Amino acid sequence: MRKLFGSVDLCHALIRLDFKAEKQHGTSHLKFLPSVNHKVPSGIRPFMIVQLNKKQFDEHTCSRYVAELVKMGFDRKSILEALE
Repeated sequence: MRKLFGSVDLCHALIRLDFKAEKQHGTSHLKFLPSVNHKVPSGIRPFMIVQLNKKQFDEHTCSRYVAELVKMGFDRKSILEALE
């Protein structure tokens, strides 16, 4: 079974993974930037966009967010621990 989560859980997990949220400007999405200590591989966009106000994302969206974090250099175990 895969881990299902909502936007609040994802935002808290990103903060635990040392991301910083940019100021929101009248939109339903929030941009998160990794800390300067985390090196993002070249060719991968150096930020994450999170859609807000979702109690629970569908299974495909959850897996896509986790895969995006894995591409940024985080290991799956630490991502799932941050989502707890």
